[in-house]
Amino acid sequence: MNNTEFYGTISLITDHINTVALININEFLKLQRINGEYKWIPFKIGSMPAIPILTSSFKERFKATSEMVNIQITPVWKFLTNNETVITPNIETFELTEYTSKNPHYTLKRKINPNPHYLANTTWHNLFDKSLATRQNAVEWNKSCRSTLLAKVDENILKTYLDIYQDELEQFNQIYQQSAQTAKELRTIYQKKLK
Repeated sequence: MNNTEFYGTISLITDHINTVALININEFLKLQRINGEYKWIPFKIGSMPAIPILTSSFKERFKATSEMVNIQITPVWKFLTNNETVITPNIETFELTEYTSKNPHYTLKRKINPNPHYLANTTWHNLFDKSLATRQNAVEWNKSCRSTLLAKVDENILKTYLDIYQDELEQFNQIYQQSAQTAKELRTIYQKKLK
């Protein structure tokens, strides 16, 4: 990798800002209280096959020394219909490093770290080791695709999709609101038990 490719990679990554991907609805879990128990359950909304996810921004960390420059880029995903941040099982980051010392070279790594805020894969026994539930835990994305850069959907296809599934997407927003209320209840229970 040379200097042009290195900085071109950064542009390639950040060019995904404000792009939308359609993600299979089966990858999402909602938080629901059933018979007094809190459960993560998959859901369907009519015949809607996917939920639109927006790559809304990137969190960037920059570190430089006399020997290297390190840039970490982590995508932030949001639900297109309600602009709520999406929580996934892992935090996926691109780490680009330019070594400027005796042997100049470049590296590109994809780092995957468990997300401490993702609650859907936590057993209730271990739940109190995790962060408290927040509004963003209402609907979690059990992300299965290995790509950190989501496949962009064509703008015309997206427009057609949003028109066809307008009612179902509104129903998704309602489900999110109900689940957010459930997450608030769960948080209250945490706080009571932790006192």
